[in-house]
Amino acid sequence: MNQPGPPYREIVEEHTFSAELKALGHDARRLDEFIDGAKWVLSRECAAGTRIGSSVVWFYSIAVSKAVDPVVLFYTFDKDHVFFLSIRKTTYPPKETGE
Repeated sequence: MNQPGPPYREIVEEHTFSAELKALGHDARRLDEFIDGAKWVLSRECAAGTRIGSSVVWFYSIAVSKAVDPVVLFYTFDKDHVFFLSIRKTTYPPKETGE
């Protein structure tokens, strides 16, 4: 007997996210692969990222790869949706400041 699987959340790309993603398009194919992977993971397990303090915003980062610049995806979710809010290039590993 087949049991129904867990409910999947629908991914919603906010306008800011879409504009930032387009601006990052220097390696669009690899970036699209990351976004597709993030959609697959986060639609099934929205808490796979890291929560920012006690806010409702979470982040999900790309694994370090020479193929694409490191980026961080910011998102939030409710019981039915995952909202992609923003995507930004980042520095990895983080650099110390003030030294």
